[in-house]
Amino acid sequence: MVRSPDNSQSSLPTPLGAVLAVTFFTSFSTGVFWNGLSFIAKHAYDFDEKRNFILFAVMGGIYAVGAFRAAAMTRFAGRVCSPRQVLAFVIALQTVFCMMPVLFVGEWALWTAAIGVTMAASISWPLIESYISVGRHGQSMRSAIGWFNITWTIAVCIPLLLMAPILEHHAKWAIGGLGVINLLGLIPLFLFTRQPGYHDAELSADHVQDEYPLLLRSARVLLPLSYILMSAMTPILPYRLSEIGVEVAWETPASATWMIVRVLALAIMWRLPFWHGRWGTLVLGAGAMTSGFGMVVLAPNIYIMLAGFVIYGIGMGVIYYAALYYGMAVGKAAIEAAGKHEALIGAGYGTGPLAGLVGTALGGGAQIVAIVWGAMAIGILPAILPYVRARRLRKSNADSRGDIDPD
Repeated sequence: MVRSPDNSQSSLPTPLGAVLAVTFFTSFSTGVFWNGLSFIAKHAYDFDEKRNFILFAVMGGIYAVGAFRAAAMTRFAGRVCSPRQVLAFVIALQTVFCMMPVLFVGEWALWTAAIGVTMAASISWPLIESYISVGRHGQSMRSAIGWFNITWTIAVCIPLLLMAPILEHHAKWAIGGLGVINLLGLIPLFLFTRQPGYHDAELSADHVQDEYPLLLRSARVLLPLSYILMSAMTPILPYRLSEIGVEVAWETPASATWMIVRVLALAIMWRLPFWHGRWGTLVLGAGAMTSGFGMVVLAPNIYIMLAGFVIYGIGMGVIYYAALYYGMAVGKAAIEAAGKHEALIGAGYGTGPLAGLVGTALGGGAQIVAIVWGAMAIGILPAILPYVRARRLRKSNADSRGDIDPD
Protein backbone atom coordinates (compact mmCIF):
# COMPACT_ATOMS: atom_id res chain seq x y z
CA MET A 1 0.00 0.00 0.00
CA VAL A 2 1.36 3.41 -0.94
CA ARG A 3 0.93 6.04 1.74
CA SER A 4 0.77 9.66 0.72
CA PRO A 5 0.94 11.85 3.78
CA ASP A 6 0.22 15.53 3.72
CA ASN A 7 3.56 16.99 2.71
CA SER A 8 2.82 20.23 4.49
CA GLN A 9 2.82 18.31 7.74
CA SER A 10 5.64 15.92 6.89
CA SER A 11 9.02 16.26 8.49
CA LEU A 12 11.76 14.05 9.80
CA PRO A 13 11.73 13.50 13.56
CA THR A 14 13.85 15.85 15.63
CA PRO A 15 17.29 14.26 16.17
CA LEU A 16 17.05 11.95 19.17
CA GLY A 17 20.26 13.31 20.69
CA ALA A 18 18.86 16.85 20.80
CA VAL A 19 15.66 15.76 22.57
CA LEU A 20 17.67 13.68 25.05
CA ALA A 21 19.92 16.65 25.81
CA VAL A 22 16.92 18.85 26.65
CA THR A 23 15.48 15.97 28.67
CA PHE A 24 18.68 15.63 30.69
CA PHE A 25 19.00 19.27 31.69
CA THR A 26 15.32 19.87 32.45
CA SER A 27 15.11 16.67 34.51
CA PHE A 28 17.31 18.22 37.19
CA SER A 29 14.34 20.39 38.19
CA THR A 30 12.15 17.30 38.30
CA GLY A 31 14.61 15.60 40.61
CA VAL A 32 14.80 18.51 43.03
CA PHE A 33 11.15 19.56 43.09
CA TRP A 34 9.50 16.14 43.22
CA ASN A 35 12.09 14.20 45.21
CA GLY A 36 14.28 16.70 47.07
CA LEU A 37 11.92 19.56 47.93
CA SER A 38 10.69 17.91 51.12
CA PHE A 39 14.27 17.87 52.45
CA ILE A 40 14.79 21.53 51.49
CA ALA A 41 11.47 22.54 53.06
CA LYS A 42 12.38 20.74 56.27
CA HIS A 43 15.94 22.01 56.66
CA ALA A 44 15.62 25.55 55.24
CA TYR A 45 12.02 26.44 56.13
CA ASP A 46 11.29 24.21 59.15
CA PHE A 47 8.36 22.45 57.47
CA ASP A 48 6.79 19.60 59.40
CA GLU A 49 5.21 16.55 57.75
CA LYS A 50 1.76 18.14 57.40
CA ARG A 51 3.06 21.27 55.67
CA ASN A 52 5.13 19.14 53.31
CA PHE A 53 2.06 17.09 52.44
CA ILE A 54 0.10 20.28 51.70
CA LEU A 55 2.92 21.65 49.53
CA PHE A 56 3.06 18.46 47.46
CA ALA A 57 -0.74 18.26 47.15
CA VAL A 58 -0.88 21.79 45.71
CA MET A 59 1.95 21.04 43.28
CA GLY A 60 0.27 17.82 42.15
CA GLY A 61 -3.06 19.52 41.48
CA ILE A 62 -1.41 22.28 39.47
CA TYR A 63 0.64 19.78 37.47
CA ALA A 64 -2.41 17.65 36.63
CA VAL A 65 -4.42 20.62 35.32
CA GLY A 66 -1.49 22.07 33.40
CA ALA A 67 -0.55 18.79 31.72
CA PHE A 68 -4.14 18.02 30.76
CA ARG A 69 -4.40 21.44 29.09
CA ALA A 70 -0.88 21.41 27.61
CA ALA A 71 -2.02 20.52 24.08
CA ALA A 72 -4.80 23.13 24.11
CA MET A 73 -2.43 25.81 25.40
CA THR A 74 0.15 24.88 22.75
CA ARG A 75 -2.48 25.15 20.02
CA PHE A 76 -3.62 28.52 21.38
CA ALA A 77 -0.03 29.78 21.47
CA GLY A 78 0.42 28.40 17.94
CA ARG A 79 -1.29 31.50 16.58
CA VAL A 80 1.90 33.43 17.28
CA CYS A 81 4.64 30.87 17.95
CA SER A 82 5.65 27.26 17.30
CA PRO A 83 5.72 24.37 19.81
CA ARG A 84 9.51 24.71 19.87
CA GLN A 85 9.18 28.33 20.96
CA VAL A 86 6.61 27.38 23.60
CA LEU A 87 9.06 24.81 24.95
CA ALA A 88 11.86 27.39 25.04
CA PHE A 89 9.64 29.87 26.87
CA VAL A 90 8.55 27.48 29.64
CA ILE A 91 12.09 26.20 30.19
CA ALA A 92 13.35 29.78 30.52
CA LEU A 93 10.46 30.52 32.87
CA GLN A 94 11.63 27.73 35.17
CA THR A 95 14.97 29.50 35.47
CA VAL A 96 13.27 32.65 36.76
CA PHE A 97 11.23 30.78 39.36
CA CYS A 98 14.23 28.72 40.53
CA MET A 99 16.02 31.92 41.58
CA MET A 100 13.19 33.07 43.86
CA PRO A 101 14.33 31.30 47.09
CA VAL A 102 17.87 32.65 46.60
CA LEU A 103 16.89 36.23 45.85
CA PHE A 104 14.11 36.62 48.40
CA VAL A 105 13.66 35.74 52.04
CA GLY A 106 10.51 34.08 53.31
CA GLU A 107 8.44 30.97 52.85
CA TRP A 108 6.45 32.67 50.09
CA ALA A 109 9.53 32.46 47.83
CA LEU A 110 9.59 28.66 48.19
CA TRP A 111 5.88 28.43 47.37
CA THR A 112 6.28 30.74 44.37
CA ALA A 113 9.17 28.68 43.03
CA ALA A 114 7.34 25.39 43.58
CA ILE A 115 4.14 26.55 41.90
CA GLY A 116 5.89 28.35 39.03
CA VAL A 117 8.24 25.50 38.16
CA THR A 118 5.38 22.99 38.40
CA MET A 119 3.21 25.02 36.01
CA ALA A 120 6.03 25.33 33.48
CA ALA A 121 6.98 21.64 33.73
CA SER A 122 3.37 20.55 33.16
CA ILE A 123 3.62 22.07 29.68
CA SER A 124 7.22 21.19 28.84
CA TRP A 125 7.03 17.43 29.47
CA PRO A 126 4.08 16.65 27.13
CA LEU A 127 5.91 18.58 24.41
CA ILE A 128 9.20 16.74 25.00
CA GLU A 129 7.45 13.34 25.03
CA SER A 130 5.72 14.13 21.74
CA TYR A 131 9.05 15.14 20.17
CA ILE A 132 10.65 11.92 21.42
CA SER A 133 7.92 9.68 19.95
CA VAL A 134 6.60 11.31 16.80
CA GLY A 135 7.66 9.70 13.52
CA ARG A 136 8.79 6.54 15.31
CA HIS A 137 6.90 3.25 15.47
CA GLY A 138 7.15 -0.17 17.10
CA GLN A 139 10.70 -1.07 18.09
CA SER A 140 11.93 2.35 16.99
CA MET A 141 9.50 4.06 19.38
CA ARG A 142 10.29 1.65 22.21
CA SER A 143 14.00 2.31 21.71
CA ALA A 144 13.55 6.10 21.68
CA ILE A 145 11.38 5.92 24.81
CA GLY A 146 14.01 3.65 26.36
CA TRP A 147 16.72 6.26 25.77
CA PHE A 148 14.35 8.94 27.10
CA ASN A 149 13.58 6.95 30.26
CA ILE A 150 17.22 6.21 31.01
CA THR A 151 18.17 9.85 30.44
CA TRP A 152 15.58 11.47 32.68
CA THR A 153 15.77 8.88 35.46
CA ILE A 154 19.56 9.23 35.70
CA ALA A 155 19.23 13.01 35.66
CA VAL A 156 16.73 13.11 38.54
CA CYS A 157 19.09 10.99 40.67
CA ILE A 158 22.02 13.37 40.28
CA PRO A 159 20.59 16.31 42.29
CA LEU A 160 19.79 14.07 45.25
CA LEU A 161 23.36 12.83 45.30
CA LEU A 162 24.91 16.29 44.83
CA MET A 163 22.65 18.25 47.17
CA ALA A 164 23.56 16.22 50.28
CA PRO A 165 26.68 18.29 51.19
CA ILE A 166 24.83 21.63 50.88
CA LEU A 167 21.50 20.58 52.39
CA GLU A 168 22.35 21.40 55.99
CA HIS A 169 23.63 24.97 55.49
CA HIS A 170 22.85 26.13 51.94
CA ALA A 171 19.65 24.25 51.09
CA LYS A 172 18.14 27.12 49.06
CA TRP A 173 20.96 26.87 46.53
CA ALA A 174 19.77 23.36 45.70
CA ILE A 175 16.92 25.20 43.97
CA GLY A 176 18.82 28.29 42.80
CA GLY A 177 21.48 26.24 41.06
CA LEU A 178 18.82 24.82 38.77
CA GLY A 179 18.58 28.20 37.04
CA VAL A 180 21.86 27.72 35.19
CA ILE A 181 21.11 24.09 34.37
CA ASN A 182 17.73 25.01 32.84
CA LEU A 183 19.45 27.60 30.64
CA LEU A 184 21.74 24.87 29.31
CA GLY A 185 18.59 23.02 28.26
CA LEU A 186 17.78 25.83 25.82
CA ILE A 187 20.87 25.21 23.67
CA PRO A 188 19.79 21.89 22.04
CA LEU A 189 16.47 23.48 21.03
CA PHE A 190 18.25 25.01 18.04
CA LEU A 191 18.30 21.47 16.56
CA PHE A 192 14.57 20.92 17.11
CA THR A 193 12.05 21.09 14.31
CA ARG A 194 9.44 23.83 14.73
CA GLN A 195 6.70 21.17 15.11
CA PRO A 196 7.05 17.66 16.60
CA GLY A 197 6.53 16.36 13.03
CA TYR A 198 4.38 13.96 11.02
CA HIS A 199 3.26 10.65 12.51
CA ASP A 200 1.99 8.18 9.89
CA ALA A 201 -1.35 6.91 11.25
CA GLU A 202 -1.43 3.81 9.02
CA LEU A 203 2.13 2.83 9.89
CA SER A 204 1.34 3.44 13.54
CA ALA A 205 -1.66 1.10 13.35
CA ASP A 206 0.58 -1.63 11.91
CA HIS A 207 2.59 -1.65 15.15
CA VAL A 208 -0.30 -1.49 17.62
CA GLN A 209 -1.39 -4.95 18.77
CA ASP A 210 -5.08 -5.70 19.32
CA GLU A 211 -4.84 -5.59 23.12
CA TYR A 212 -2.76 -2.42 23.32
CA PRO A 213 -5.80 -0.17 23.95
CA LEU A 214 -6.87 -2.44 26.84
CA LEU A 215 -3.33 -2.60 28.22
CA LEU A 216 -3.26 1.19 28.00
CA ARG A 217 -6.44 1.47 30.07
CA SER A 218 -4.94 -0.66 32.82
CA ALA A 219 -1.60 1.13 32.67
CA ARG A 220 -3.33 4.50 32.91
CA VAL A 221 -5.01 3.38 36.13
CA LEU A 222 -1.80 2.03 37.61
CA LEU A 223 0.24 5.11 36.62
CA PRO A 224 -1.50 7.60 38.95
CA LEU A 225 -1.64 4.92 41.64
CA SER A 226 2.15 4.61 41.41
CA TYR A 227 2.51 8.35 41.94
CA ILE A 228 0.05 8.28 44.82
CA LEU A 229 2.53 5.94 46.49
CA MET A 230 5.45 8.16 45.58
CA SER A 231 3.89 11.42 46.72
CA ALA A 232 2.61 9.87 49.95
CA MET A 233 6.12 8.57 50.67
CA THR A 234 8.37 11.46 49.58
CA PRO A 235 7.15 14.14 52.05
CA ILE A 236 7.78 11.89 55.07
CA LEU A 237 11.15 10.47 54.02
CA PRO A 238 13.20 13.16 55.81
CA TYR A 239 11.39 12.33 59.06
CA ARG A 240 11.43 8.53 58.58
CA LEU A 241 15.17 8.58 57.86
CA SER A 242 15.77 10.67 60.99
CA GLU A 243 13.69 8.27 63.07
CA ILE A 244 15.86 5.29 62.13
CA GLY A 245 19.09 7.20 62.78
CA VAL A 246 20.28 8.22 59.30
CA GLU A 247 22.52 11.32 59.34
CA VAL A 248 21.50 14.40 57.32
CA ALA A 249 24.39 13.97 54.86
CA TRP A 250 23.11 10.49 53.95
CA GLU A 251 19.38 11.25 53.76
CA THR A 252 19.11 12.20 50.09
CA PRO A 253 21.59 9.57 48.84
CA ALA A 254 19.63 6.89 50.72
CA SER A 255 16.32 8.09 49.29
CA ALA A 256 17.86 8.05 45.80
CA THR A 257 18.19 4.26 46.04
CA TRP A 258 14.78 3.57 44.53
CA MET A 259 15.48 5.95 41.64
CA ILE A 260 18.74 4.20 40.84
CA VAL A 261 16.91 0.85 40.83
CA ARG A 262 14.23 2.38 38.60
CA VAL A 263 16.95 3.21 36.06
CA LEU A 264 18.02 -0.45 36.03
CA ALA A 265 14.42 -1.64 35.62
CA LEU A 266 13.88 0.74 32.70
CA ALA A 267 17.16 -0.37 31.11
CA ILE A 268 16.07 -4.01 31.24
CA MET A 269 12.71 -3.16 29.64
CA TRP A 270 14.51 -1.11 27.00
CA ARG A 271 16.91 -3.90 26.01
CA LEU A 272 14.56 -6.89 26.46
CA PRO A 273 11.32 -6.18 24.61
CA PHE A 274 9.54 -9.38 25.70
CA TRP A 275 7.40 -7.36 28.15
CA HIS A 276 5.20 -5.43 25.73
CA GLY A 277 1.80 -6.90 25.02
CA ARG A 278 1.91 -8.99 28.24
CA TRP A 279 -0.44 -8.48 31.17
CA GLY A 280 2.02 -10.06 33.59
CA THR A 281 4.24 -6.98 33.22
CA LEU A 282 1.59 -4.76 34.78
CA VAL A 283 0.92 -7.30 37.55
CA LEU A 284 4.62 -7.38 38.43
CA GLY A 285 4.85 -3.60 38.50
CA ALA A 286 1.73 -3.14 40.63
CA GLY A 287 2.78 -5.76 43.19
CA ALA A 288 6.34 -4.47 43.50
CA MET A 289 5.51 -0.80 43.94
CA THR A 290 2.75 -1.50 46.51
CA SER A 291 4.75 -3.89 48.69
CA GLY A 292 7.92 -1.78 48.44
CA PHE A 293 6.04 1.30 49.63
CA GLY A 294 4.84 -0.51 52.75
CA MET A 295 8.36 -1.70 53.56
CA VAL A 296 9.78 1.83 53.28
CA VAL A 297 7.16 3.55 55.43
CA LEU A 298 7.16 0.85 58.14
CA ALA A 299 10.88 0.00 58.08
CA PRO A 300 12.39 -0.39 61.59
CA ASN A 301 15.93 0.09 60.26
CA ILE A 302 17.86 1.29 57.22
CA TYR A 303 18.35 -2.23 55.85
CA ILE A 304 14.61 -2.96 55.55
CA MET A 305 14.09 0.51 54.12
CA LEU A 306 16.75 0.01 51.44
CA ALA A 307 15.19 -3.36 50.52
CA GLY A 308 11.84 -1.61 50.24
CA PHE A 309 13.38 1.06 48.01
CA VAL A 310 14.72 -1.65 45.68
CA ILE A 311 11.36 -3.40 45.30
CA TYR A 312 9.50 -0.12 45.01
CA GLY A 313 11.92 1.16 42.34
CA ILE A 314 11.34 -1.92 40.20
CA GLY A 315 7.58 -1.41 40.30
CA MET A 316 7.79 2.29 39.49
CA GLY A 317 10.03 1.67 36.50
CA VAL A 318 7.84 -1.07 35.04
CA ILE A 319 4.58 0.88 35.33
CA TYR A 320 6.04 4.12 33.98
CA TYR A 321 7.64 2.55 30.90
CA ALA A 322 4.53 0.52 30.04
CA ALA A 323 2.17 3.47 30.47
CA LEU A 324 4.27 5.83 28.35
CA TYR A 325 4.85 3.33 25.54
CA TYR A 326 1.22 2.20 25.27
CA GLY A 327 0.05 5.81 25.55
CA MET A 328 2.24 7.11 22.76
CA ALA A 329 1.72 4.04 20.52
CA VAL A 330 -2.07 4.09 20.78
CA GLY A 331 -2.22 7.90 20.95
CA LYS A 332 -0.12 8.30 17.77
CA ALA A 333 2.60 10.28 19.60
CA ALA A 334 0.36 13.33 19.88
CA ILE A 335 0.87 16.07 22.45
CA GLU A 336 -2.64 15.19 23.74
CA ALA A 337 -1.52 11.63 24.47
CA ALA A 338 1.59 12.84 26.32
CA GLY A 339 -0.54 15.40 28.15
CA LYS A 340 -2.89 12.70 29.42
CA HIS A 341 0.11 10.66 30.58
CA GLU A 342 1.51 13.60 32.52
CA ALA A 343 -1.90 14.68 33.82
CA LEU A 344 -2.39 11.24 35.37
CA ILE A 345 1.00 11.59 37.02
CA GLY A 346 -0.12 14.95 38.37
CA ALA A 347 -3.34 13.41 39.70
CA GLY A 348 -1.25 10.91 41.61
CA TYR A 349 1.09 13.63 42.82
CA GLY A 350 -1.87 15.56 44.21
CA THR A 351 -3.83 12.66 45.72
CA GLY A 352 -0.95 10.90 47.49
CA PRO A 353 -0.17 13.78 49.88
CA LEU A 354 -3.85 14.05 50.81
CA ALA A 355 -3.90 10.36 51.71
CA GLY A 356 -0.66 10.81 53.62
CA LEU A 357 -2.08 13.84 55.42
CA VAL A 358 -5.08 11.82 56.61
CA GLY A 359 -2.77 8.99 57.72
CA THR A 360 -0.54 11.43 59.58
CA ALA A 361 -3.53 12.95 61.37
CA LEU A 362 -4.51 9.43 62.48
CA GLY A 363 -1.06 8.71 63.88
CA GLY A 364 1.34 8.21 60.95
CA GLY A 365 3.32 5.08 60.02
CA ALA A 366 0.89 2.16 59.84
CA GLN A 367 -2.05 4.54 59.41
CA ILE A 368 -0.44 6.10 56.34
CA VAL A 369 0.13 2.67 54.83
CA ALA A 370 -3.45 1.61 55.62
CA ILE A 371 -4.97 4.74 54.03
CA VAL A 372 -2.79 4.54 50.92
CA TRP A 373 -3.27 0.79 50.49
CA GLY A 374 -7.01 1.33 50.89
CA ALA A 375 -6.94 3.85 48.06
CA MET A 376 -4.89 1.40 46.01
CA ALA A 377 -7.42 -1.40 46.60
CA ILE A 378 -10.23 0.82 45.33
CA GLY A 379 -8.20 1.96 42.34
CA ILE A 380 -7.03 -1.50 41.29
CA LEU A 381 -10.51 -2.62 40.17
CA PRO A 382 -10.59 -0.38 37.06
CA ALA A 383 -7.15 -1.77 36.18
CA ILE A 384 -8.45 -5.36 36.30
CA LEU A 385 -11.54 -4.81 34.15
CA PRO A 386 -9.62 -4.32 30.86
CA TYR A 387 -7.84 -7.64 31.46
CA VAL A 388 -11.20 -9.39 31.97
CA ARG A 389 -12.42 -7.91 28.70
CA ALA A 390 -9.21 -8.99 26.94
CA ARG A 391 -9.75 -12.59 28.06
CA ARG A 392 -13.33 -12.53 26.80
CA LEU A 393 -12.21 -11.16 23.44
CA ARG A 394 -9.52 -13.84 23.18
CA LYS A 395 -12.03 -16.56 23.98
CA SER A 396 -14.53 -15.16 21.48
CA ASN A 397 -11.88 -15.00 18.77
CA ALA A 398 -10.66 -18.51 19.60
CA ASP A 399 -14.21 -19.90 19.46
CA SER A 400 -14.85 -18.24 16.12
CA ARG A 401 -11.71 -19.90 14.72
CA GLY A 402 -12.38 -23.20 16.47
CA ASP A 403 -9.18 -22.84 18.48
CA ILE A 404 -8.56 -23.66 22.13
CA ASP A 405 -8.03 -20.65 24.38
CA PRO A 406 -4.42 -20.98 25.57
CA ASP A 407 -5.37 -19.50 28.96
